[in-house]
Amino acid sequence: MGELLKEWNGFKPGQNVKLLVETMGADHDDIEHTMPAGSAGVIDHIERYLPPQGVGVTVWIPVDGTNERGIVNVFDEADGHITNFLEAK
Repeated sequence: MGELLKEWNGFKPGQNVKLLVETMGADHDDIEHTMPAGSAGVIDHIERYLPPQGVGVTVWIPVDGTNERGIVNVFDEADGHITNFLEAK
């Protein structure tokens, strides 16, 4: 486990964000979902990992509009700058 961060590049845990890219993942029932760019998400945590991964932002993305079912995705520095993937709401 890496170092948990309280803030990074203007993003904080608990913050509402808009995804700028299509995102895929499985929910808690192992059902795959593909969420389009523009979907809403909430930052769960921000963590500093060893290189080459760097800082990763873990985002929970609801898939049914009720916040009862969702997927989790991590966007890290190895993927590119965080602002290529997330925008603050």
